Amino acid sequence: MQIINSTPTSKATTARFMKNKSHTNKKKMVERCITPEEEKDEPIFNIVYSAPTDIITPPPSPKSSSQTPLASQSFEANDRILTVKRHGQLKLLMTEYASLKKEGLLFTDHSYNLIFETYSNLRRDGTPLTPMLKIYDEMLRSGIQPSSSTYTILIRTLCKRDVEVQKVIAMLKRQTARSSGSSTTNNMAELEAEQNLEKALMIFDAAVADTLVQFFDAELYNQLLRVLSHYGNTKQSLHVYRQLELHAHPTSATFAALINLFGRVGDLASALVYFNKYLEIKDCVGPHDASYVYNALVDAHLKCHQLEGALKVIQQDMMSSNVKISTIPYNSVIRYYCLKNQLEEAKSLINSMKSSFPQPDASSYGPVLSTYCQLGRLEEATEIYNSLIQTDISKSYGNLANYALLCLKSRAEKVLDVLEDMKTAGLEPDANLAERIITYFAKCGQLGQAITSLRTILECLKPRSLTKGVSHIKQAALQIAKAAKGYLEPTLEVARLMFPYGLSIALAKLLIEEYEFDAEHKGLVQTDYNILLDASLAIADDHGHLSPTHLLVFCLYDEMTAKGFRLCPALKSRVASYLARVDQASAQKWNALFNKSVEVNESEEVSALVMKAAIHGDLEEAVEILRVRIVEAKVVPTVEPLRDAIAFVGKQGDLETALAMYRLAIQSFKQSSLDPQRLERAIYLMTNSILIGYAQQGDMIQAKKYYEQIKLMGRYPDGNGYASLLLGSAKCATDEATDALTIYDEAKRRDVKPTTFFYNVVISKLAKARKLDAALKLFEEMQAFKIMPNSITYGAVISACVRAGSEVLARRLFSDMLASATFQPRVGPFNNMIQFYVRQQPDRERALEYFVELRRRHIKPSSHTYKLLMEAYALIAPYDMVMAHHLLHDMEADGLHPQATHYATLIYAYGLQQDVASAQEVFEDMTVNKDEGVYQAMLDTLVTNDQLERAELLYEEMKSMIQKSASPYIENVFIRGYGQRGLLEKAKAMFDAMSDDKMNENVVIREPSTYEAMVRAYVDNKKMQEAKEIFNKMVQREFPEKVTALVAELITFA
Repeated sequence: MQIINSTPTSKATTARFMKNKSHTNKKKMVERCITPEEEKDEPIFNIVYSAPTDIITPPPSPKSSSQTPLASQSFEANDRILTVKRHGQLKLLMTEYASLKKEGLLFTDHSYNLIFETYSNLRRDGTPLTPMLKIYDEMLRSGIQPSSSTYTILIRTLCKRDVEVQKVIAMLKRQTARSSGSSTTNNMAELEAEQNLEKALMIFDAAVADTLVQFFDAELYNQLLRVLSHYGNTKQSLHVYRQLELHAHPTSATFAALINLFGRVGDLASALVYFNKYLEIKDCVGPHDASYVYNALVDAHLKCHQLEGALKVIQQDMMSSNVKISTIPYNSVIRYYCLKNQLEEAKSLINSMKSSFPQPDASSYGPVLSTYCQLGRLEEATEIYNSLIQTDISKSYGNLANYALLCLKSRAEKVLDVLEDMKTAGLEPDANLAERIITYFAKCGQLGQAITSLRTILECLKPRSLTKGVSHIKQAALQIAKAAKGYLEPTLEVARLMFPYGLSIALAKLLIEEYEFDAEHKGLVQTDYNILLDASLAIADDHGHLSPTHLLVFCLYDEMTAKGFRLCPALKSRVASYLARVDQASAQKWNALFNKSVEVNESEEVSALVMKAAIHGDLEEAVEILRVRIVEAKVVPTVEPLRDAIAFVGKQGDLETALAMYRLAIQSFKQSSLDPQRLERAIYLMTNSILIGYAQQGDMIQAKKYYEQIKLMGRYPDGNGYASLLLGSAKCATDEATDALTIYDEAKRRDVKPTTFFYNVVISKLAKARKLDAALKLFEEMQAFKIMPNSITYGAVISACVRAGSEVLARRLFSDMLASATFQPRVGPFNNMIQFYVRQQPDRERALEYFVELRRRHIKPSSHTYKLLMEAYALIAPYDMVMAHHLLHDMEADGLHPQATHYATLIYAYGLQQDVASAQEVFEDMTVNKDEGVYQAMLDTLVTNDQLERAELLYEEMKSMIQKSASPYIENVFIRGYGQRGLLEKAKAMFDAMSDDKMNENVVIREPSTYEAMVRAYVDNKKMQEAKEIFNKMVQREFPEKVTALVAELITFA
């Protein structure tokens, strides 16, 4: 078993590092920006960061002072952490950490060191270190002193993260320069605000104070020096160097970093001092690559504008000292020439490299090409470009993008070659560049080039990039269609390319317009008709002067069948659903195309009219038909349409109309000459329907009244009836899963034939309670009974999986659903999976995969889908608030309008990022009425960012602006804020102003979370007696045991 040894720690505390962090646990979560790899390679990093730094585990400190009360427990904790490390799952590590903390097994620095090292190893490159630093904070608050190994791991990881941030910021600056925009400013500010180097230095100083730096090896000092050299921080660098000289021996990497440092600040004399120090000890530092030191010296000369000195180092000193010469120092000189616009000299140096060694690479040609692009010199740029693409250009995206923009100004056809080169190298054009290229060709009337560029760009882009930039691509595609006005073929070709990603309404309108005005419709294949039908449905509510959709679909169908094409089931179903909503006659005509028509009698016809009127919302007409054409005309109605009509109206919430229809239906059956058995069945079905209506509206008193009537008949509700009783009872019960299983058992005892709806409701309740095993058992049972699951069933089971954290099973069931013969496109299951990867296991790329699949299947996103997408961009690092805001506009392309909850998401995200000003701006500028959720988000932002006084003022404003609900979540926020400030009297006053009486509609009702917030406030302020008193009140409320147990732990482990 591997245990990292610790050293005795001094009494000096490292709390000074974390002191300012105690109230800022919600740090910015900024990951890497997804960019071409080339963008991450700042030239200077080739010099400063290319020295070997592959230390895996920090060296053990020489002494150990294991003082664990139970050594076996410490070993158990360490063993569990190592097991997690072997599994390689960061999420599992955080779960295990929480468990070990809860069980009280974290009482040595050994265990924390293993956690830190495992976190550092499993952390995905580009992710911030907030969780690890939070654990460190908790370690200090637990009174456990860090060892030298603790400091080593933390400093090493913070330095690595700082290098990542430097590279991304350099890339963002280049992107901004290309686009002449400011969209990356916020991202850069967020990255800089991480202050990884500052935190590493604080920890280093803590180690100095604790006399533990003597156990650091030279490479740790070198890591700090390399990062400091990037910022030109000479004061801190010399401080670190002095400690290195005292406790270790400098290495070649030490001097490379110091030489680069002083070169960066323009102090060549000091750089030469440290170079000479290196020469004095170079034979004593063991085997090493001297080129790193000489490369740094070349760069220092160039930064101090000493070109001749730099060339002397390369051509004389490195040669005479037999130092390996790579392209790195030559490329430094080439960059220097380019900065001075001495391009002929740069090209001359490149030519000299070609005739000798080393051979020029992409980084040799890149600066020259970039400079020619900035100067607008196309001929020279093309010459360099042709040489560049003979090298490895997999990291040269920026140079290719610059050249493409230059070509666009004077030799546009060359851009298509650049796109092909990008495609071959695996590079992805960014969305802005893609839109500019396509739009340029479209506006110039070069439709062939526009379509070719659109096709190539779509082939280059990976799903994640395409999802992020799809609005730009759609806008560019629309420009092609506008330029192709009057011609069907190019417009249809654009639609073919964009169809997998969803047609915008504007493009769909243009496509249908071209189709209607084209007389011949030559060359259309089956997939084209699918696209045209999809487009006609997309513009159904906005067809303008075009043919009405309910007529156009028949024209398309007739034309495709005349050519021998068949309509796919999914489109057939979508058209049928649309027609059923807008024109019943057209719907019947459509269905008749696929079903042999049958003659209907008067009873069936008039009964169907009742159902039709109900579906269309003509409830007075439905009642009138029942009264006049059935009851007064003494017509015996058909049972099924009336059964469905009563249930439908009841479920819509109009129970008064449903009851009137029920009484008329019962009257019509009782005055009929039906035999007793059929009469009893008819009355039973009507009564079951009215029961469903009352139950689904939560009126359980009336529902149970009809339940008893059914029992008096010697019968029981059907599967849908039992499911509705469950839905209704859930509105006033605390344990929905128990109710679900109780009703399920009763239905089985009564031999009630279960329905898909019945299983859907029961499984949904089990899913909500995270009872995965029970949900899966019912899912398997319904399949055994040959009851086919539908999309809602799959959605419920998938929901159970994701709530229980079973990712693998959720993904498998989702795939099964898509492959199911009964699958009907619904947005719900997609939302479940997206939500899982947004809230439970944050992974933006995975979440976007499901959104791409949703688009590919032409399923319309819901408002909730867009809320989840906003969370994916705004709450998962690296934050992309520009994209989150842009989704407000993307919604409208899907016929949706932003709601208050979408603005609340933006406000909450800015709060987590500590950007109160931006949150306030969203709050003030939102275009919809503010609701309680928006106020809660703004209040949470203010409280979280220690602006409690502003929050109090806003709270008073809110109470005058909206009708506050009985929900306690806003009050919980204040209790938390007051607790963090130590304002316990205010927290208690807020708590006391609330009530436990659920029948009192005029006050805010305490929920378990309210008790938890109040208990936590007392515990954090060491008021244990008061905390226990609040907990005792909570116990008296008789909340479920699992709820109170969580609050009890706050007191137990305090």
